[in-house]
Amino acid sequence: MGCGECKWFFPLDEDPNRGDCVQRESDEKSEYYTARPCGAEDAACEKFEKK
Repeated sequence: MGCGECKWFFPLDEDPNRGDCVQRESDEKSEYYTARPCGAEDAACEKFEKK
């Protein structure tokens, strides 16, 4: 499975094969989002969730 099949993958408008993996994180003070660049064909990580 690749990142492109994950619900956390958000493709770029100019290149749908590239995008960001956006995750909701929380700590004792607040909740926030993190984003890391990835490709649609990259191997899925441990946070993978099917779309």
